[in-house]
Amino acid sequence: MKTHTEYLYSFSNASLTLKVIEHLRDRCQSMLNSVAVINLIDRWLIKIKLKDSIGVNRVKNLQAFLNELGFPYQPTPIITIALARLEIGESPVKIMNRYKVVIVAYGKPEKEEIEIFREQIVEKLGYCPQNMA
Repeated sequence: MKTHTEYLYSFSNASLTLKVIEHLRDRCQSMLNSVAVINLIDRWLIKIKLKDSIGVNRVKNLQAFLNELGFPYQPTPIITIALARLEIGESPVKIMNRYKVVIVAYGKPEKEEIEIFREQIVEKLGYCPQNMA
């Protein structure tokens, strides 16, 4: 049985995003090719690219976990292009400047990158927006 190797999910806030990153790091590290974390004004996106040789049960468990916290996201053309550029190795900074997409992290999941980003946004705004909670 062929399993999907890529998932793009939307999460309503930083706390849920951090839970997903922790889960990926703690339970799925050996299954991962790459993870991209993007912040939009009203949500967070996580694109997960798995290795090809993943067992069906592990994939089902991951899907169940993702569905508990978020929902599959249908990307806009700009998000699709930005993610494709990341995949071919283009610099995240160049992608952010060209497509006006905020790439918080790419590669192996690290919750520290998300926490630092969240702290900087809250500090600059002077309050914590709902999607940064």
